[in-house]
Amino acid sequence: MAELKPKRKGNYHHNGNQKHGLYQENALLFNVWQTMKGRCENPNRPNYKNYGGRGIKVCEEWHEASNFIRWALNNGYKRGLQLDRIDNDGDYRPENCRFVTPKENSRNRRNTKLLTVNGETKPVAEWCERLGLCKYTVYDWISKKGVAYAEQRISEIA
Repeated sequence: MAELKPKRKGNYHHNGNQKHGLYQENALLFNVWQTMKGRCENPNRPNYKNYGGRGIKVCEEWHEASNFIRWALNNGYKRGLQLDRIDNDGDYRPENCRFVTPKENSRNRRNTKLLTVNGETKPVAEWCERLGLCKYTVYDWISKKGVAYAEQRISEIA
């Protein structure tokens, strides 16, 4: 596995060896691994400020691509799914990661607006989808009258 170790910090290539079995059989997951490491460890990456710049790290176990790929294949990875950190402020580690649809991933962001109605907390988009509401209407309620007002209006409909 020596050819999978970074040549230098921020360079997570397989030394150009695309015939390597791990890369060849799992190219998409290998790319997920490279992207995850780059976001956290390479200050030259465009999204570094949102990951490594906020102190988010990759656990020691996943510094080895084969460990990450093995975990992914045993924990729900399928083509079309995305790697998601359950706690957006937490590190990339097995206990904090899962594979989700792009739709689910977009609802687990730092800027996602959450509303609590009848003891249930969900993103605005999910409440709107569930109740047939226009999300722009709900965002308008939030911006003009506040979260409490939006939660009250939704509780009247729910």
